[in-house]
Amino acid sequence: MKSNGNPTRQRGTEPSQHKSVLAHALSYQEISKMKQMTNTFQTIFSSTLICLICLNTQTLSAQNKSKGPKSPLVIGIIKEAHDDHIVVITRDKYKRTLTFAEKSTVTYVGFDKKKREIKARFAIRAEVDNEVIQLILVTPPVSEDKIEPTPEMLKMTPADLLKTADLDQSGAVSYLEMSKTLFSSLKHGPVAFQKADEDRSGSLSLQELPLLLAKVKWWNMSRKTPEEWFKSSDRDQNGVLSQKELAVLLGSEAHLGVFFKRADKNTSGDLDVKEVSLFINELIFPSRRKLGRE
Repeated sequence: MKSNGNPTRQRGTEPSQHKSVLAHALSYQEISKMKQMTNTFQTIFSSTLICLICLNTQTLSAQNKSKGPKSPLVIGIIKEAHDDHIVVITRDKYKRTLTFAEKSTVTYVGFDKKKREIKARFAIRAEVDNEVIQLILVTPPVSEDKIEPTPEMLKMTPADLLKTADLDQSGAVSYLEMSKTLFSSLKHGPVAFQKADEDRSGSLSLQELPLLLAKVKWWNMSRKTPEEWFKSSDRDQNGVLSQKELAVLLGSEAHLGVFFKRADKNTSGDLDVKEVSLFINELIFPSRRKLGRE
């Protein structure tokens, strides 16, 4: 019985053992595949996350180029002026000490050729590397208040605007006069004026003034009616403007997300004629946006 029973038990247990071993083998293979898939997913996810972080960092870097205590673009007012360095209070209220080097390039914007100097209260726009000035634009003291045109100014020709802005009746518009009557911006004003002042006289003639006006938002946006702007920007003619079509209207993608969010009053994801009209009027008359009125 023992001899007959043992082989019988062996024969009966062999298939069970094979099934168990096979099941374990399959389970191991499945687990290995799952681990591989998990590792692959983790790798893809990590790579995607790294790309998103890099893109976000680049975006923030571009947005913060002129903001923060160590930004490479410094815009502000000189508090102290010394032979080899200046102390600047930036627009976001940081105190920066900037040093001049042999290779520092200094450009005076809006100065008479005989009165070019760097003094306290003057405004600057400087490109720096580790607080060493690479390139600096210096302007006379100006107000930081934004300029808003009168309704009458929207109808004026460049010749009419020159007469309005030429406060000392010299026949040309100085940087200070521009900042008081037409356009004031610590960041963009020096660059716009410098490019328009082709003869480097320190003031803008009637021939040069249109070059400046081309950079002034209220002037550009008032050249057409809101309805005309809408029609020319609605490229697919579907009766609303997308974010890309708003960029066409503005002529630039700078701060596009901010502008679109501001214009999209009903948060529909597109802009109708009424929203575009209101947005353009707020660009021309910024106080209307602040007061929340049309």
